[in-house]
Amino acid sequence: MVDYQPLLGQHWSYGNQDCYTIVRQYFALQGVDLPDFARPDDLDTASSVYLREALALGFEPVAFEDRRIGDIAIMRLGTAEPMHAAVFVEPWRILHHCRDRPSGVDWLNSYYVNSIAAVFRYAAGSSAG
Repeated sequence: MVDYQPLLGQHWSYGNQDCYTIVRQYFALQGVDLPDFARPDDLDTASSVYLREALALGFEPVAFEDRRIGDIAIMRLGTAEPMHAAVFVEPWRILHHCRDRPSGVDWLNSYYVNSIAAVFRYAAGSSAG
């Protein structure tokens, strides 16, 4: 298990401390250094950087039903394309960092489940979890 407690309560800042940053920090706690990448200027018109970069970053797709702790949910939260990432920290709880909110853990309620476009598992090198 990853002790993600130090990642909770961080202030949101797009491109500096956002949902991908929290994913990178979660994996860094396991010794996995995920590279950073530029965030799109306009989330409403850009294609999903997550779906485009996932395989290159060492992730592979898995079915939602097969998710495990440490897997990543790529979600549509108020955008046309999936532009949000969250880490499964329990089967029904996610660690994420939503716009203008401190980073935290939320229940994977129906809103979030219905927003999931893809689930990915880190497959390059050490395993997550």
